[in-house]
Amino acid sequence: KLEVNAQDKLLDIGCGSGNLYIPLSFVCKQITGIDHEACVEKLRSRYTNLNNTVLLPGNFLDISIGNKFDKVLCYSVLQYLADAREVLLFVKKALNLLVPGGKALFGDIPNASTKKRFLDSRSGSKFSEEWNRSAQKNKIGGTKIEIEKDNDVVKFDDELVLEILKQTRSIGYHSYVLAQSPHLPFGYTREDIIVDKPA
Repeated sequence: KLEVNAQDKLLDIGCGSGNLYIPLSFVCKQITGIDHEACVEKLRSRYTNLNNTVLLPGNFLDISIGNKFDKVLCYSVLQYLADAREVLLFVKKALNLLVPGGKALFGDIPNASTKKRFLDSRSGSKFSEEWNRSAQKNKIGGTKIEIEKDNDVVKFDDELVLEILKQTRSIGYHSYVLAQSPHLPFGYTREDIIVDKPA
């Protein structure tokens, strides 16, 4: 979805221990990762080929970044911010780091409205029944396993997703909501937002 290529300078916000960062480092020209200091140290210990890589420890909202990027990746991060205001601030800051013609992906957003629509559908109801039947067979310590436990700080729903689209479009960007692949673990309940900065 981000269409990363060999000419790209890529920013991975919330790079964690490198599950996306490491493979992407082989595809792009340069990759910069930002995350908590412990995550950055774990990534450094896992991955020593740092020829085209930069790692910045800290909170993205507190770090000053002078570079611009062709692509910005922020995967499974927005839901852990403090509130909707912080989400909008975070998205705006990330988009300000794009070069003209650049693209950002805010991915793996657990949208409660999308989840409800899915679970209310015929296929969602069937999925839920199968999941619960499987969970009954695989009880752990006598507790029922949930389809997707909500550990998020920010509760995403259609209203917040549409607010992100409204904000990004109001400052002159193109933005779109894309479905996740149903083959992903929570593909029916999560969405991605793609934002293009006009050239």
